[in-house]
Amino acid sequence: MEIILKELQSKGVHYIKNSDTIMLEILNNARNNLLEIDGLIQELIVCSSLNKIKKIRLECPLNILNQLKETKSKMYITGERVLFTKNLVGDKCLIPPYYEIWPSLDHKSISLLSEFMGISLKEARRFLIQMKEELPSQSEKMFTVYKKNNEPVGVVLPHIEPHTNNEGRIFWIGVHPHFQHKGIGKELHSLGLYRLKKDFHADTYLGITQVDNFPMKKIMLSNDCTQYKHTLVSLDYINKL
Repeated sequence: MEIILKELQSKGVHYIKNSDTIMLEILNNARNNLLEIDGLIQELIVCSSLNKIKKIRLECPLNILNQLKETKSKMYITGERVLFTKNLVGDKCLIPPYYEIWPSLDHKSISLLSEFMGISLKEARRFLIQMKEELPSQSEKMFTVYKKNNEPVGVVLPHIEPHTNNEGRIFWIGVHPHFQHKGIGKELHSLGLYRLKKDFHADTYLGITQVDNFPMKKIMLSNDCTQYKHTLVSLDYINKL
């Protein structure tokens, strides 16, 4: 399976994986290899079942998906997402608000994320374990807690996307339910950009969100991010293990 993933990467397909899921991302730089990519994804689907992978997720523009005929016939569409980008080189980052960096699998981190996401402690721990599997060298410096009056009001998880040229992304971002609709989301996203530039040495930022997530789209635009013209279609293949 690793050989197939490396071959996909050589054709311009970005990937990241954990013990349950393989995530593939195809942007316009792969358009010259689509026939080969289509065949490799079929091989990956077969191998994934043998390797106990529960799900393969693919994101790509619709014009590319329409050329991946076998892949399109095997996977089902789950949604559509929009991309934003920002050049961080030379960007003047404002002095950030007060924040702390917590160990990702510490009990207080798991408990806080559970509260923010509205999920069980077990589910929050699993989320952070998968983050550590996908980003093993970065996970311990990602869990960023934004505080006001010594109270956690937001969490943002910035990182450098593997196999990229210093491209910064945000694994997850969220404001505590009690502090939503107070402008904290913009400040929290700005904090994520600050850490990407200062601590992770990112040259660019790529943000992705659902097309109907209007609050997040507004936040990224307000922090001087530029929206891509094309959207990404999200597809899943689920193995029956």
